[in-house]
Amino acid sequence: MNATPPVPPFAVIGLGQMGSAILRALSRAFPEAPPIAIDSDPKVRSQVVRDRLVAAAEEAPGPTLATCGLVFLCVPIGDLPTVLPTLAPHLSEKAILTDVSPVMKAISSLVEEHLPGVRYVGGHPLIAGDPGGLGMGRTDPFVGRPVALCPRDGEEDLAAGVGTIWATLGARPVVLSPEQHDQLIAATSHAPYLAALAMARIAGAMEGAGRLIAKSFGEALRPAGLSADAMSAAVSANPFAPAAARVLADELLRLADLAERDPAGLLDAARDGRDAKDRLLSE
Repeated sequence: MNATPPVPPFAVIGLGQMGSAILRALSRAFPEAPPIAIDSDPKVRSQVVRDRLVAAAEEAPGPTLATCGLVFLCVPIGDLPTVLPTLAPHLSEKAILTDVSPVMKAISSLVEEHLPGVRYVGGHPLIAGDPGGLGMGRTDPFVGRPVALCPRDGEEDLAAGVGTIWATLGARPVVLSPEQHDQLIAATSHAPYLAALAMARIAGAMEGAGRLIAKSFGEALRPAGLSADAMSAAVSANPFAPAAARVLADELLRLADLAERDPAGLLDAARDGRDAKDRLLSE
């Protein structure tokens, strides 16, 4: 792939936790070309200025967007149908649009609908951390973390270029198709989120359960503390999530049968699961 980096300055639209973290990282990595910050909330704009991330922040996309080689779209999934059309008058023909969404195929379809012909690469930084924090308390939340880049067919060079910027921020770009991304995320993020909801709801309905909460159970429940709005929107937009949750449910039933009738089989399954965990986390 021909990795031609986008030319700064870059823009960040949406200055929530992820957008502000990207803005901070870009400000450090490209001090000679300060990023352009855009958010409709005046309090948020004032905050990034007080934090000295930018000298000024804009309320809405405008002419300055035409100077940007790369635009990070960091708004909630539900806001995209409103926000995307506002970009059309201002994006340069050479600009690349990317995002930070936890689903790819649905977002790609929205971009194609509202911005036909735009140079677009779906993006999903996988940032570890506590619910509500997403690792943003760190000064370098992207360092060493994977970021999925999902180009459309024939546009892999665009993903390679966007990957050079993420690599400059310390991230580890992983290029794959939108379908591959959504299928993997269904298994590694969305099904675990639904499982955490189920466990929290079940234990929460049991009298006295709060008195016997082990640390491991608290860690298992961690995904349930993520934003209900953001996660329910992401899971609903991922066509692979329901099947992944049902596969998980089937596996739980199989393990329940082993626990009831075959202790030796359960031991084998436990060892297999432990080994699979070690392989996955070592990667």
